[in-house]
This record gives sequence, structure tokens and C-alpha cells, in this order.
Amino acid sequence: MPFNVRRFTDSLEAHIGGDVSAELKRKCQEFGTLKSPTRKARWIKSLMDTLDSEVDESVRKGIMEDCGRMCISRNTLKIAKRHKQKAKDIDDFLDRLNQDGIGGGELKRDGNIIHASYKRCYCGSVSKTKVPISSTYCNCSCGWYKELFETALERPVEVELVDSIIQGAQMCKFIIHI
Repeated sequence: MPFNVRRFTDSLEAHIGGDVSAELKRKCQEFGTLKSPTRKARWIKSLMDTLDSEVDESVRKGIMEDCGRMCISRNTLKIAKRHKQKAKDIDDFLDRLNQDGIGGGELKRDGNIIHASYKRCYCGSVSKTKVPISSTYCNCSCGWYKELFETALERPVEVELVDSIIQGAQMCKFIIHI
């Protein structure tokens, strides 16, 4: 999924206000004028650099996690819930998600931890560049995974970013505490 300005500005409003929020919202008005994937990726890098320099880490993470929660499709959540209902246990549930390619198709459980990984960046707006972008951006994927597993398992989960392709890693890797 590409970067979505509305999701980002909605999340900004929920987490911060004042001059920083206004500056970031002004910056977001530029995004619609950008045509090339490379320019869009550079713009997102600049946006994340501003977010990193002006906003506390826990707030940045919350902003981007909210974007990820809004990004996951209702259909994906419906499929995940159906898989959970049909699964005999958590491993069967993960197998079903993997078969459908949900969550990257590489979900593996070790105790109360699910290891998730994917071999390509799924964000069309940043995957087109080789310029490293702040890992703050990848908290969007953390939010996506949170929404997926909290909806299907009907309980809170915590998600940690381990590695990120846009930071130069070969794969994106996450740890999901269930």
C-alpha cells in the first residue's frame, strides 16, 4: 500500500497538535504534486526526518502505528477472523494465514512470540528507492500487524520492528508478542 496523506494527518491530529503538527500538515500538501516514485520516497524520507527531530519516539511510533491500523483492509481482517475460528490452534491459524500470504506468508511461532518477515517492502511509496528511510516509517507495519492479530485473537499484542528493508536489511522482520 502506498503512503496515505489522510491517514497520516488524521493520526497526527490524534497524537499531537501545535506548531509541529501544523508544519507536518503543511508539508503533506506537497505530496499530491509529486509524480515519480523516487520523489515520493525522498519526500517521505524528509517527512520522517522531521518527525524524528521534532516528536518524541513513543509519539512517533503511535502516529505511524495508527497509520498501519488504518491501512489494513477490512477484508483481510475478515479473512483472518474466519481463519482463527476454523483453526484448531495458533499454529494452524498461522499456517492458514501463511497459505493466503497474509502478513508476508512467513509467520512462525516460538512460544508466545510470532516471528514475522517478508522479503520485500510492501509500501509502494518507499520501496522504489534505495535511499535509507528512518525506521520510524516501519512502525506503520507494526500497527498493521497489531490490528491483524488483535482483531483475530481478540486480545492486545505488542509488535517490535527487528529489521527493515528501507534501512538496508535483506528482509523486514518483526516480533509479535501474543
